Amino acid sequence: MIVYAYFSDHEYNPLKAIDGTLPNNVSNVLVSSDRNEYSVSAWNQSPLNQGPLNEVFDCTTLTKMINQSSTKIETITVCKFEEVSSAYLKMLMSIFNKANGLTFGKLGGDEAYACFQSSMVQQNGLRELEVYSLERRSTLQAQLIFEGVALSTSLEKLKVSGLCTEEVEVVTALLNALERNHRLKHLEVFDCESMPDVPTHHALLLFEQIALSNSLEKLKLDATFEDDDQVGTALVNVLERNGSLNYLDVDVSSLGRGTTIQDIFKTAILDTKVQELALGRDVVIGEDVLIAFDDWIDTLCRDDCSLERLKLLAIEPSARARSVVSDKELSTMKNTSVKEVELRYTTLDCSRFMETFCRFKSIEVLNLANNCISVLSPLDPLLIGGSATLRSLNLTNNDISEENAIEFFQKLSQMKRLRHMGLAGNPFLESESWMDVFSNAGWQNKSMECISFRYSNWDRQDYSAIAAIANVPLSLNRGGRRALEIDESSKPLPAGLWSHVLERAATLFYYDAADVWGHDPSLDSTRADVVFWLLKEKMAGNGLLER
Repeated sequence: MIVYAYFSDHEYNPLKAIDGTLPNNVSNVLVSSDRNEYSVSAWNQSPLNQGPLNEVFDCTTLTKMINQSSTKIETITVCKFEEVSSAYLKMLMSIFNKANGLTFGKLGGDEAYACFQSSMVQQNGLRELEVYSLERRSTLQAQLIFEGVALSTSLEKLKVSGLCTEEVEVVTALLNALERNHRLKHLEVFDCESMPDVPTHHALLLFEQIALSNSLEKLKLDATFEDDDQVGTALVNVLERNGSLNYLDVDVSSLGRGTTIQDIFKTAILDTKVQELALGRDVVIGEDVLIAFDDWIDTLCRDDCSLERLKLLAIEPSARARSVVSDKELSTMKNTSVKEVELRYTTLDCSRFMETFCRFKSIEVLNLANNCISVLSPLDPLLIGGSATLRSLNLTNNDISEENAIEFFQKLSQMKRLRHMGLAGNPFLESESWMDVFSNAGWQNKSMECISFRYSNWDRQDYSAIAAIANVPLSLNRGGRRALEIDESSKPLPAGLWSHVLERAATLFYYDAADVWGHDPSLDSTRADVVFWLLKEKMAGNGLLER
């Protein structure tokens, strides 16, 4: 058996039974009997940790480690067990008491083992369940597992794959579980690319049950279907009828083209009133997946729009976008509900879309990675001025030139609210002439805490020179440099609060500009020099250094 531990840095690493206990920072554990089924390279982005793991456990050792753990594990994934032993069953019995979520992968076993799995699902406390490869299970096995889902009093999230099965009874068992379990809030249906399409009949039955559900709040569909258009139309019907969904994530590349995509977009926002909407997938799928610019505007720029987070992946702005709305009309458009926007993997110019949502004065997080963006001036309304709201901006992997980067950096001192920014993978990084402008502007900006210049852990380029000019001012901002600012509109920080400012600065973890976007700062070290600098500036401000 091989065990992986999932740490707080979002990477799988080998779990070592040095002391016979789980490390405190382990949140997820993956268990497999196949040494080659899962290699670290499949889960870990770091090229330093490639290849299969060598650490081998027996079930008894892992059971002891789990039972002695003082914290509850978020999820345990069990894969590739063809033989069911008594030690293995004992390990599973310890799991449901120590984990919030459970994943059953490619497992063997008979109907008796499926009955045991079902009883585990029914145990009070298990909140999440993932069941892989329904198409490989017998009808009775699937029915037993879903009977456990139906009877569970704590299960809130269900994730299943393999609805491409030809066994109608398997799908019927799933639908029966959805009908009987009134606590289930999150349903995710997915299939691997190599799997056959989900039969249209199965999809229509599933959608009908979803339409009738009063408890389901989140729905994610990441599968391909036999009849794209018919299934897309059926999904629109679901959105018109279901009144409980507030989150929808759909791979629209498998649901037809043209008006179907736009109908899903409009119906989800205007009729279902979802708060989070994600359409598309993390690959470029072609220019035929479009949302017309007028539908974008008509849907979002309404007083009754309640959407808070919007994610569009590999969905192109319509080619007729530039002629639909005039600049004068554009200036009057507004939205006050959307807080996060993610528009990635477009292959066309999305400047008109940028001009639109940059007038949405509630946006706090904007992810524009993996596009063809070169000009950044349309972002100014979100970044500069008294009504600027943006806190996080990701421009990773675009076409920002040296000239456009310098123009953007010259405005850094005016960006009062921006905290995090990703700039990796852009052409301007190949030169050095922008660094002086960036260095001067970085010291003038008092709000920015993190700028990421590394594209991924596979990026072996040396960013030490960039980090050298970026890390100090950014770390000072994170440590509390703003507390030293005194102007006509602000009062000095009371002396009694300075001990708290310095204590916070001493215990914080700080970002590194040479890390990738989304890197967890807790993996880095604290910085005593930040505390020293704050003390030095505070004393200078009070005239103590001269004395």
